[in-house]
Amino acid sequence: MFLRYIIFLIVTLFLAACESLVTDVDKGDLPQVESKLVVQCFISPQSARINVVVTESIPLFAEPDLKGGVIPNAVVRLSDGTREAVIPFDTANQLYSADKSALAILPGKTYFLSVVNGIRSVNATCTVPAIAVVPATYKIDTSYSGSMSARDTLLTVKYNWNDIAGQTNYYRVRAALDLEYSIPEELSNSGQFKEKRVRNRFNFNWDDTIGRNDFRSDVNLDGTEFSSPIGRVNLPDPLSYSSNGTVYTSYPKSKIVSITMEVYNTDEHYFKYHRSVQTRGDSDNPFVEPSLIYTNIEGGLGCFGAYNSGQLVYRPK
Repeated sequence: MFLRYIIFLIVTLFLAACESLVTDVDKGDLPQVESKLVVQCFISPQSARINVVVTESIPLFAEPDLKGGVIPNAVVRLSDGTREAVIPFDTANQLYSADKSALAILPGKTYFLSVVNGIRSVNATCTVPAIAVVPATYKIDTSYSGSMSARDTLLTVKYNWNDIAGQTNYYRVRAALDLEYSIPEELSNSGQFKEKRVRNRFNFNWDDTIGRNDFRSDVNLDGTEFSSPIGRVNLPDPLSYSSNGTVYTSYPKSKIVSITMEVYNTDEHYFKYHRSVQTRGDSDNPFVEPSLIYTNIEGGLGCFGAYNSGQLVYRPK
């Protein structure tokens, strides 16, 4: 009994000592960090629109009522050094957007972005890569798993491209499937169904293996052939529905309309920003110090980058 009392006393003293290590810090002693403008804009000769997202950061020791979010009343200007376009705010999509006719985005040209919101202003510069790199060879395959009555259909794609020799290059690969397939459609709440053909686009997901993710650079690989990871997309599964008490199964009868394979030849800003975001998101170790997100926005945060997209479109005969 005496031993239990001694142990209880020691634990109590230990907890009291731990509590004494917690010190309330006076608000005036906290770092005074102001909210910054956060800008994201990625331009390309192939893009139909120029889009700029403007938000604001929330400092670690900010007031509780500071919410951050989209800034709708900024003045956003994009210039090529000769011509300038003011990008208007799109209320529906909550970003600044203009048709590409407002300012032509040309390969090899340098552009200047400025954002002003009250007393806060930021600016950034980027240069569009001069050459579009097109996939050279590709392999498309399908595989099946599960039972024949409820099988999963998987479509895979993999392609190669040749690096531009004599210069530092940064790449990103993307691929999309345009698919036509059937779904059951009820006729005016009658309990009767008919087959309806629809068309949708599905993005391929990349196998993320070491050295084979969707972002690549030609450091120590100048002039060599590059290959994408394996991209995968699941095709629609059969759907079951009930009509007049009877259960039916509708099979999608999928038909590939096209597969678009892209290589983004990106500038350094685009590459470093997206890789830093990806690296931070992939870190699931709680003991690893958080990595910093790359930025080239002077006076703020975010990224203004560019890419030149080379496309290869496969259409089955």
